[in-house]
This record gives sequence, C-alpha cells and structure tokens, in this order.
Amino acid sequence: MESFVALNCSQPTQCASTSSPIWQDILAQAVTGELVAALNYTALSEICDDPVEIAEALEHAEGEHGHAAAFAAEGSKIGVDVPNNVDAKYWKRLRAAFMRCIAERDFIGCLIIQEIMLESFAVASYTRVGMAAPGSLGRTFAAIAAEEEEHIEHALEILRAERALDEQRFDDKVYRLHLDVMTTLSEMVAKECTHGQCDLCHSSCVKPSLAEVGLTTVELRGASLQQYLKSLDMLGLPGEVTLAWVAQLPV
Repeated sequence: MESFVALNCSQPTQCASTSSPIWQDILAQAVTGELVAALNYTALSEICDDPVEIAEALEHAEGEHGHAAAFAAEGSKIGVDVPNNVDAKYWKRLRAAFMRCIAERDFIGCLIIQEIMLESFAVASYTRVGMAAPGSLGRTFAAIAAEEEEHIEHALEILRAERALDEQRFDDKVYRLHLDVMTTLSEMVAKECTHGQCDLCHSSCVKPSLAEVGLTTVELRGASLQQYLKSLDMLGLPGEVTLAWVAQLPV
C-alpha cells in the first residue's frame, strides 16, 4: 500500500542503483503500509454481516500480505533486511483512525480511509518508485500500484451509491475523516519530520537523501494529493470544496 517517496528524474530507469541503502528505508515504509492495510481489512471483515463482504475483506487482507511479502523479497534481492513497524509514529495514528471507525461499526468510514485516502497515497507513490527504481524492484512497485488502483475503483462504486442517499451527510463524513487521516499523511510526506523521527528509517531520516536515488517528497505530496482529489472528484464531491480542504493541510 502506502510509501512516502516520489519521482524527480527525467530518465527514471537510469536514476539509481539498487545498491543504495536508501532503498531499505523506502521498502520499510512500503512493507509497513501493506501490513497496516492487511490489519485494516481483517478488522473490517469482523464488522461485516454479509458473507460476501466478509470474504472480500479477507481476500483484500491476504492480498496486502502478499504485497508486503513481495516488497520484503525485493529487499532480500538487494541484500537488505527490510524492517516493519505497524506501531511506527505515523502508521500508528493512521491505524488508530481506522479502528475508531471499526469501533463505531462504520463500514463506509472504513472504506473512505482505506480505499480513498490511504490507497491514493499508495498508488501515487508506488507508481513513482516504479519509474525510478531499476530492475525487478521498479517492476514490483509498478505492479502493486496497478493492483491498488483497482481497489479504489471497486470502492468508488459502493461509495457513490452511499453518497447518493444523502450527499451532505456523506460529504461531512469525508471532511471529518479528512481532517484526521489526511493531516497525518501530509505530515508523513512533509519536507521535514517536524514531529520527530518516523520510527522506520534505519539511521537518520531518509528524506534529505532521496534525491540521491531520483526521488523527492515534494513531488510525492503533489502527486498523492492529486490522486486523492481525483478520487474525490470521481465520488462526486465539488472540486472547489475539496481543493480548499487540501490547501489547509500541513506542508
């Protein structure tokens, strides 16, 4: 699912070698994001009443575990042990927001967080890493980005039908979750970690070093928020409203 890196290179396949230790930190974010997604889908299955919904949630959880394993395997190929920590600062906050919806048995709220917010960041960041990273590492990121985009498309059908029942109530829910979840995601991809280390980088914060492998958090923020706004547009939310929401996020 969710990483915090982005592309800034005119010739992606020639940007960087997988020998760079920076890839270890990039993969750590990706693996952790996938494991958080797996936990989220498993929890979602526990509040579903429809057997079909339960099966779909568990299938998604299994798929996210598979993504995490694929990223870990790419680490092994380049000789690094990829750590993960679902209790890392930002991921713990994102997980807590999702679990508040679980506690309220808010199925729609769960979909908004996981499929619209978290997956938007995953699609944007994985796509760019896929373009920047060489060899099988890049191909793996690109393939998983495509799979995550399918999750968004599936969720949009359910969420559009829900919004049609009461547009104002739905939009108010999205805004409430936006303030919580998108604030955390924006802090994660900010230029600097003003609130301290993320608990995943193996030494110092990786952000200042991303340019060495053709990546930048600046473009990630723009690309990820663009993907998020696109998803909200597809839901039918007014663009002038959602653009104002995004403009208020921390930088």
